[in-house]
Amino acid sequence: MDSARTNTGDDERFHCVMATPIGSLRIVASGSAVTGIYHEKHDPCPAQSLLGIPIGVLRTSERGGACRTATDEMYGPTHTTVELLDAAVREIDGYFEGSRRAFDIPIEPRGTPFQRRVWAALAQIPYGEKRSYRDVAAALGNASMGRAIGAAVRANPLAIVIPGHRVVSSAGAVVGYSAGTDAKVALLEREGHFASSRAR
Repeated sequence: MDSARTNTGDDERFHCVMATPIGSLRIVASGSAVTGIYHEKHDPCPAQSLLGIPIGVLRTSERGGACRTATDEMYGPTHTTVELLDAAVREIDGYFEGSRRAFDIPIEPRGTPFQRRVWAALAQIPYGEKRSYRDVAAALGNASMGRAIGAAVRANPLAIVIPGHRVVSSAGAVVGYSAGTDAKVALLEREGHFASSRAR
């Protein structure tokens, strides 16, 4: 048996690719949770071990059942994993269409205890709003640790679903994003547009 392709249970990762208005996203699932969502030009680039085995390319025009495995059935993803990736694609699709502001997919961001605290704080930033790195630091009890907050935001493994793009400088400038500032501006503008159109 090829040990490199042996299914190791919940630690086995699979990813699919979906197209979005700001470029492709790689969505990673392991077991019963999504563990990564990475931009096409993600910086820092995720290691192959974080992405796992590729199982297909998805586009926003495709709906449920779009994930398909290129591997054989014995070593491919479970039905649950495929359904989870499909659900993630549908929810992200809805986000870009403006019909979804929050996500229901189970997620499991893996990082240090401090990073997980920061990511939990990011998840509390409301749709269409922004917070500074200092704001996030203050929410965690120490307004002077903005630099450490910035490093944790940069390490966020779940782009969009954990909304690191909603964090800006104290002066409101759009800085530092895993897919570049253009992508960050596009996400903020999209949320601002849909938030203001619903408020009317």
